[in-house]
Amino acid sequence: MIRSLIISSALAGALTLTACDRVFQRASDPAETAAPEDVSGEDTAVPASAELPVRPESEATGGAIDWEAARRDLASRSSGDLEGSFQVQSGEVAPPVPVFLPSGPVAAQSGDVAIRFQPTDDGYYAWFPGDAYDIIVNGTNVVITAPGGEKAARTEAFNFAPTTSGAQVSFSRYGADYLIEFECKQMVDGMPDCITEEEAVAFARDLAISGTR
Repeated sequence: MIRSLIISSALAGALTLTACDRVFQRASDPAETAAPEDVSGEDTAVPASAELPVRPESEATGGAIDWEAARRDLASRSSGDLEGSFQVQSGEVAPPVPVFLPSGPVAAQSGDVAIRFQPTDDGYYAWFPGDAYDIIVNGTNVVITAPGGEKAARTEAFNFAPTTSGAQVSFSRYGADYLIEFECKQMVDGMPDCITEEEAVAFARDLAISGTR
């Protein structure tokens, strides 16, 4: 009986020491906790990132501009037609595309002519305000083609499309592309409703060449 008690006491002491060791165990050394070696014989190396195939990007090129036709059309405008309209300087300093702008005076609510015109590397940007909507006219000679594709044939047709802020009309002339955007000042039930397709296309048709090289 005494021997059994001694053995039981020894076992209890051993369990107590083990529990204490767990409670006060020091922080493990990273080297001691490293993952065991894989002895299966299989290669566990992390493979290098797979190389993605190189996809051809869309190509942007400058279009060929028919400057002779643009100069001829500008020269055909009468002095009375040009009077009061916004003009840009022609010649070598002109933008890289023929400039289309409204044929008549562009007036803001105050009655003063208010237009912002800015040449760009590939064309120009013009902005002017209106009562119901602001108008932005962009011209560019950049042609975007899909990889391996051919340049789409340009057309002088006026293409209307509604937008989240109003509407836009696009067309091509002299080998350049033009985009007119109408930005509504007010929304109706959360939707722009400031210009009809007929009005937008009529405005685009009324644009006149106002500068050329």
